[in-house]
Amino acid sequence: MTETTHRVPVGQALEVLSKELHSLAPAEREAKTVELLTSLGLSKAAEAPAPTPGGTTGRKPLLLCDWATDLGLDGTTQQLGIPMAPGPTRVSKTADATGRSLLSSGHVGADILHVPAGSGFAPHTHPGDHLLFVLAGTGTISVAGEIIETRPGQVYMVEGAITHAVGAITDHMILSVGAPHRHLDSPERQELTEYAALLGDLGRITCRLCDIEASSGEELAAKGCPHSPHRFG
Repeated sequence: MTETTHRVPVGQALEVLSKELHSLAPAEREAKTVELLTSLGLSKAAEAPAPTPGGTTGRKPLLLCDWATDLGLDGTTQQLGIPMAPGPTRVSKTADATGRSLLSSGHVGADILHVPAGSGFAPHTHPGDHLLFVLAGTGTISVAGEIIETRPGQVYMVEGAITHAVGAITDHMILSVGAPHRHLDSPERQELTEYAALLGDLGRITCRLCDIEASSGEELAAKGCPHSPHRFG
C-alpha cells in the first residue's frame, strides 16, 4: 500500500504563519519566532549578519522597497499611485489606524499609515522625531493650542517630546519617517498623554478650520467643532 503525503505550498504556509505572528503581542511573537526557527533547524545566530574584515557586521549597504506605483509623467509632473486602503498591522495604542512597514535600519525607518475618516491618534509623544508626508486625504495636526488642517503634498514634523495628535477628516494616508524607529505595533512607538498637554500657554485650544476656541475638547465639540482629538482616546 502506498502512502500519499500532501504538501502545503511554501508561499501559502508562509502567509498563514505571517498572519498568526502578527496577531500576537511583540513578546509572544519573539518567542514564537524562535520556536519556529528552532523547529526548522535554524537559530537566531544563523540569522545574524556575519562579521566582515575590520570588525563590522555585514549590514546591507542598501535597503530598497516599492511604496507607490509609477504612473509615469503627465507633462512635467510625475504621477504616483498610492492604494487608499488599510494596512496589515494595527498601530499600537490606536483604535483604527493601521499601517505597512517599509524599511528600518533599527535607528531610522519608514511606514505607510492609514487612518480612517473620523479616527486618529490621541494626544501622545514619541521617543524621537517624525517626519509626516501627507499622501492622500485631508486630516489635522493638533499641537501647542491649535488644530490645523493637513492635505496631500504637505510634510510636517513635531518634535517627539512635544504632545501632539493626528486626525483624519477623510480617509487619510501618511508616509511616516521616524528616528529612532519603532515598529507599528510596538508599545514604545508612542506614549499617550493627557489632553491638557495640547493646550496653549493660556490653557486654550483653537480649531483653525472652524475658528472656534475653547478650554477643552468637550467644549470645542459642544460649540460645534468636529475636529478635536479628545474623541480618539
